[in-house]
Amino acid sequence: MFERRGYAKGLVAVCLFLLMLVFSPGHVSATSVGWEAALSTVEQLHDSLSALELANQLDKQKIQLLRKQNNEKRKEVDRKIKLIDKVKLDHLQSEAERSQKQHAPLLAKYTEFGKKASEAKKRKDKKSALRYDLERNRIKASVSAARHEIKQKKDTLTAAKKLAYTKAKQVRESLEPIQTIKKQITAENKKITDIHSKNKSEANKRYRSAIKQGDAVSAAIELNLIVAELTRIHAALNKIYKWEGNVRNLIQAAEVKL
Repeated sequence: MFERRGYAKGLVAVCLFLLMLVFSPGHVSATSVGWEAALSTVEQLHDSLSALELANQLDKQKIQLLRKQNNEKRKEVDRKIKLIDKVKLDHLQSEAERSQKQHAPLLAKYTEFGKKASEAKKRKDKKSALRYDLERNRIKASVSAARHEIKQKKDTLTAAKKLAYTKAKQVRESLEPIQTIKKQITAENKKITDIHSKNKSEANKRYRSAIKQGDAVSAAIELNLIVAELTRIHAALNKIYKWEGNVRNLIQAAEVKL
């Protein structure tokens, strides 16, 4: 592909030289010779045009395929990010809930004894207050153990969540450069659109007009411009393909971290 671009550029230079040579003051009278030289130039440029159009078409297909693969892989990585340590987190969540539910009656009873003891003391009912204090203190050690277990399981869950969040954040951060690359691709695509809609389109109109008029010289000049614009497009497409390759590499690197 790069050989085609180099060939096109070299051919353009040769063609311009030939046109300048043919239509120099010393050759103005040789109209038929000049027309034949221009026709030959048109034929050569037409070959370059065909080669560039084919190359650009193939480049677009490669870019579309790679972009589709990148988009699918990115969706897969995003899905995996959400699933980081999910099995472990679900298990720890269940354990914390189970522990809370298991010890809930004991903790409720402990709280109730404390509340009743306080109420009895307010009523100056020493006998009832003593009884509730005794009941409360009898299960105090079990309550402390239960609270410790619940706290431990909650702390383990919290730590695991923080670790999973950190992992996900690192993976997401490694994907952030993709946004910058996509902006570059968008800008380059706009450049290609501008070339098509402005320079190449206008040159095409003038080229067709020259063909209708049988003006080989003007046709050669306009075709030369078209080839030059196609060469620019070819270079832009190569940039885009390279950037899509960079996107693929970033996604693959992020996937390794999962």
